Amino acid sequence: MPQRLKGQHAVTAWVLVGAAVITAVLAVLLPLAPVRVQQPILSWPEAGAQPRSTVVPLVPYRPLEMTAELPSRTMDALDRSRFTAGGKWADVLTTLPEDENQPVSRGLRVQTRGGEVRISASEQVLLSERRPAGVKDYRFVATSKGVSVLRDGKVVADRPGLLPPQVAMLETAAENMQEANGLSAKLNTDARFQSAPATLKLVLLVLHALCLFGCLWLCVSRYRYSERARRETDEPRFKLGLIDIAVPAILVLWAVIGPFNDDDGWYLRHALNIPNSGYVGNYYHSFNAPEAPFMFSQYLLGAWGLISKSTLWMRMFPTVIGIAVWFVLRRYLHAALGGRRSVRRPYKALPYLLALAFLVWWMPFELTLRPEPVVCLGVAVNLALTEYARRREWPGLYAVVVAVASLTTLTTATGVVAWGPLLLHAPHLVRYTRNWAVKERIAYLGMLLVSGTAAFPAVFWDMKLSDLIETTRIHTWYWFVTPWYQEIERYNALLHPGTLGNWAKRGAVLLTAVALVFVVIRLATRRDRSGPMDRLIIGSAAMSGIGLAALAISPTKWVHHFGGMAVPAILLLALTAFASPIPARVRRTAPALLAGGVAAFATVVIFSGTNSWHAFSDWGQPFGDHVSMPDPAAVAKDPNALSGKQLLEGQIPHIGPLKFSNMVLWLAVVGLCWWLARRAMGGGGRRWAALGSARLFTVVQASLVVLMLAVFVIAPINQRPQWSPAKGNLKSIVGGSCGLADDLYVPLDQLTPVLRGPDRPALREAKGAILVRDLVRDQPTFVDWPIGLAYPCVPVLPVKDGMTAPAEYRLVASDQLGGTRTVTLNERVGGTQAFINRVATIDRVPVNVVPTATPRAPWGHLERVVYRHPPGRYTVSRTERVEWGLVSWPRLAQFDYVGARDGWLNE
Repeated sequence: MPQRLKGQHAVTAWVLVGAAVITAVLAVLLPLAPVRVQQPILSWPEAGAQPRSTVVPLVPYRPLEMTAELPSRTMDALDRSRFTAGGKWADVLTTLPEDENQPVSRGLRVQTRGGEVRISASEQVLLSERRPAGVKDYRFVATSKGVSVLRDGKVVADRPGLLPPQVAMLETAAENMQEANGLSAKLNTDARFQSAPATLKLVLLVLHALCLFGCLWLCVSRYRYSERARRETDEPRFKLGLIDIAVPAILVLWAVIGPFNDDDGWYLRHALNIPNSGYVGNYYHSFNAPEAPFMFSQYLLGAWGLISKSTLWMRMFPTVIGIAVWFVLRRYLHAALGGRRSVRRPYKALPYLLALAFLVWWMPFELTLRPEPVVCLGVAVNLALTEYARRREWPGLYAVVVAVASLTTLTTATGVVAWGPLLLHAPHLVRYTRNWAVKERIAYLGMLLVSGTAAFPAVFWDMKLSDLIETTRIHTWYWFVTPWYQEIERYNALLHPGTLGNWAKRGAVLLTAVALVFVVIRLATRRDRSGPMDRLIIGSAAMSGIGLAALAISPTKWVHHFGGMAVPAILLLALTAFASPIPARVRRTAPALLAGGVAAFATVVIFSGTNSWHAFSDWGQPFGDHVSMPDPAAVAKDPNALSGKQLLEGQIPHIGPLKFSNMVLWLAVVGLCWWLARRAMGGGGRRWAALGSARLFTVVQASLVVLMLAVFVIAPINQRPQWSPAKGNLKSIVGGSCGLADDLYVPLDQLTPVLRGPDRPALREAKGAILVRDLVRDQPTFVDWPIGLAYPCVPVLPVKDGMTAPAEYRLVASDQLGGTRTVTLNERVGGTQAFINRVATIDRVPVNVVPTATPRAPWGHLERVVYRHPPGRYTVSRTERVEWGLVSWPRLAQFDYVGARDGWLNE
């Protein structure tokens, strides 16, 4: 039975039930509670100024509300001007340039000609008439309910339900005309997600936090460890060894020399824009809508970035997490397998096998600013907590496990792996509660369930329920959503040559698959499965299965998501390498030979992967040509694409003519492992095949780790003296680094007046050439997501107040990567830079690069943005409104918004 708190006899089971109910009610009220929305109001023209055309970079592209004052005297003046010569229409006010593909603009267009007026908006003609005599002005009004036109205060056109017009500029042909006075526009930009908790919500947050912590404390204290388990003293003392110094040292070294992930720049900008917008938004697409509910890890990353934004410091974020995961797993295995002192000796090799497995997974997948490292930490902590709860017979700790799992789920879809330890320990929960009274069971179950409400304040502290619903719609409408039954696409990407299917990533995943085969063979040949080793092997295999299932429900099928299942996979690799595929009491040879053959075949597939890495991490890499980047899919479809095929085959790791993917090579290695195992056993017994297969497993893991370290030591040497990720990281330690911008320079004699941009001291003081870091300093500069981590000195271009800051320059990826073209400039995915296609031209700036010792792929481009009109000719003020949780605005996820069908990217 659970123990009462000392001195707290009044705390009965029903008190716990009441506390759980109150906490649950508070959690449910959070998404419905009101928030304060800071509403930006854009007023044009500037106070006291005449109307002048300007660029207005709205994101989302349509305001929530808009009014425009259209004086008749302005129209009369334009009728007499050169703009209407030859019967042409003159633009009184327009918010989008003319587009021949759209006969009626998605924006607002007010035109005049010879006494006629024509007003259209959102692809509908609202009014076309001859202006009656004596009319003073027209007024255009767009709200959440529809669009209307008023003539001298009377409604003459009304379109209920029509969306406000799309706005990328405010342009008038009446610029510099005295009669333009009175022409004006006012826009409530769409900053619906830019909110803060109202007073009532703050009160609910505080009360929920107090109740939640109170419930956790009551549960942990009331349902505490048994005295019998407390008196057990058979667990040996945990001691650190050399391996506990070596693994963190390798992780720190890897942070310096290791590869960039292609999503690092993506998640970095998400996090760095938090101080601007106040929430984690999709900085590059989906109109900067929140990443809800998967925002937890990016809030942590944003807090980390407040200290420094250097590349090395940001990469230390996953590194510190990795060190923490390592020690948690070490302590977990020590507690689970330590046992009595008499059985400690057989497990002395396990920390070294754990280190190999840990590095096999962490090095290719987890040095990233993506959420997967945070998932690993949550899973590892829950494994340790559940094991401690089991050994101490402390059911109250499972409430903490539920809270950690709920927060880990808010990182990414694979965060559900954090629930795996709790599922595996369900039999223990049943055993603990079997003899409890019904009211105690109800109280305990209530405590467990209410612990999961830890996720509610993390999501809804500044967000309301309607925002979460709309955000989910936006993601499914404008972005990739792949159903679970197409999970095979992830494995196709893994087994295709290229950066997503390189040999290192294949190694971690395919070795885990082999380990699962080992587990099946072990279970099929062993009757007694109650030992601690079997329990851990089966548990890690089951959790790996949960991880694979979690991958299937993920809406996108990127290879990166495998990193979310790293913790159980690490344990599985280490334990199967230690225990061998066949238990010691089994004397059959055939299953062990089968296991060795499977491992050898998987190794061939692993090393058939190319030595390809993302962007700058591929510079200077050994094995083949890394200058050209053929499309692996195109090579697979076209058998005549011999040059591309040969190039990819050349990137397979090899020594001279011997490729690491040679089947004969690995059959020889497994044969050698079997022979050495048989010799070590004195030539007798049948265990040699099982031990040899386990040794092959270890040899392959060691080969992967050594090869990863080798290629990333060689790469920066080959790139000298030019910048490389390793050189930039080392430079940031001793004196600061601006990344690749330190090695890019622009010849001044090739800079036209347009490319030079605004006059500034850096240009006046430069002689002969100017470094890119100096050219873009203090200039609003957009950095493309595939290369975002390479430019730490370039501040994030703010996306806030329903607008994006107009960039003067753009640092974009090379055409081989093409991230900008497919995402940020695309209206149909809600690209946050898409307005540029409407109201600006892009000119490439000639840039030279410090030469390298070996050829390298293109670095990208520097672009100068030349706007149709100067941005910023308006004023922005703010008002505040309070919105309850169910209040909603017109949906962004609809066809009429940008002409994109639901899920069009998946077609």
